Amino acid sequence: MTFFKAATMSAHLLEAPAPLWAQLIEHLRLQGDGVRESGAFLLGRKTEVGRVMTRFLPYEQLQVDALHDDYVALTAASFAKLWELCRAECLTVVADVHTHRFGAGQSRSDRTNPMVALAGHVAFIVPRFAQGKVRPHDLGMYVYEGNHKWATFSGCEVARLLRLTDAGDGK
Repeated sequence: MTFFKAATMSAHLLEAPAPLWAQLIEHLRLQGDGVRESGAFLLGRKTEVGRVMTRFLPYEQLQVDALHDDYVALTAASFAKLWELCRAECLTVVADVHTHRFGAGQSRSDRTNPMVALAGHVAFIVPRFAQGKVRPHDLGMYVYEGNHKWATFSGCEVARLLRLTDAGDGK
């Protein structure tokens, strides 16, 4: 698979415009209000060497009550809306992201319930409910390998695999 080649090489795995990434983190911070998890799907396109994020879709836009518990919960109807939007806009889910109260580690629920249960799916966890300055090396990055197994990346590895670009830099 191209994905595993990209993950083990020096190439980035996900590229995102820095201003869009900043908007995403700000949305997560405001939506969670420092007291609960928040999250979004990262949409864009997949290339031969990685994934390019072009927009994000917050979970609460798919399902109003997605964030009403201590965790994120989406119904099958929410996923149907997601896939329909992707079809209509010629996009794909390139990753998902959600926040945790403390660190960026996966919970048991995260490990056993991937948002997209396809090998190669990328999931990010943002610590501290996205409060304060959030840098790529603060994130947990997890790549689903199938059968409830994940490859885990943290610190410098995430900073290498998540490439934040200047808007319009054309790279």
